[in-house]
Amino acid sequence: MENIEEDNNIRKEEILEKSRQSQQDEGIDYAINEGAKKGSNLSVIIIGVPLLILSAMAGQYLVIYALIVRTSAHDVGDFYAKYRILNQKKYLFGTIFYAAAGIFFAALFVLEIGRIQGWWG
Repeated sequence: MENIEEDNNIRKEEILEKSRQSQQDEGIDYAINEGAKKGSNLSVIIIGVPLLILSAMAGQYLVIYALIVRTSAHDVGDFYAKYRILNQKKYLFGTIFYAAAGIFFAALFVLEIGRIQGWWG
């Protein structure tokens, strides 16, 4: 029993030594990743929502479609990465939902531009 405890202590010391020698700080990496997530979410709220409201008030639906397509593309990447890592069906559903929404609004965008430009007759 004593040998197992000694082996565990030696292993812990080896891990700690490797961690000390590493140039990477996990705390800083975590803070950067959390900051990026929060910044992305805040940018959608602070910039995206007012743009959507102002565009709707001005009847500028192309801007609305473009913002939704951009947000959907971001969300597809986010949900797909989570699905690949966690393998949970809710993330697969989110990936499919946002991909469908992005494709739908991209099609609306193209159709509306074509209507405005006279491409469709």
